[in-house]
Amino acid sequence: MGDRYEGRAADHRIHALRLAQELVALCSDCSVIVATAESCTAGMVASTIAGVPGASDVLRGGAVTYVNEVKHDLLGVSQDVLDSVGAVSFACACQMAEGARHVFGSSLAVSITGFAGPGGGTAEDPVGTVYIGIASRDGSRAERCHFEGDRDDVRAAACRRACECLLSAAHELQAGGTVSFSFFGE
Repeated sequence: MGDRYEGRAADHRIHALRLAQELVALCSDCSVIVATAESCTAGMVASTIAGVPGASDVLRGGAVTYVNEVKHDLLGVSQDVLDSVGAVSFACACQMAEGARHVFGSSLAVSITGFAGPGGGTAEDPVGTVYIGIASRDGSRAERCHFEGDRDDVRAAACRRACECLLSAAHELQAGGTVSFSFFGE
């Protein structure tokens, strides 16, 4: 295993697993079904959730949509969004989450799209920039995050934050039946 599991990435993975355990317990109790759509994390969130006993009761599925063609064809991300603002954007993250919710028939869906590095990025969205989207029957929202570190650190931190957002949305559903997206702040 070596250095791959040392440092920040390992800490993020441990925290993400704890969040996933809480998510599976909560969603099992309130009959919430979740799904994922992942680009730069390539299935890491779905895998983290699936690592928890009982996950099959709440995780409907996940899509790894690493290339734009699959984002468009599978999740229905509009070609206009991909051409105008790109795959690493608020609009794409929202449409990915909406698409995953539709494809998998879930109560909630989370999406992740970003530049994990070492290449890619722009002046506005440098390497480490990740957009995380959440969709529910109440709509969709996304947040822009920036994570430090190498590729592994960025991907693990994005997975952790996605699990946090999904858990917060599940708590909102349990508490009031709607998702206000207050966990994204303003």
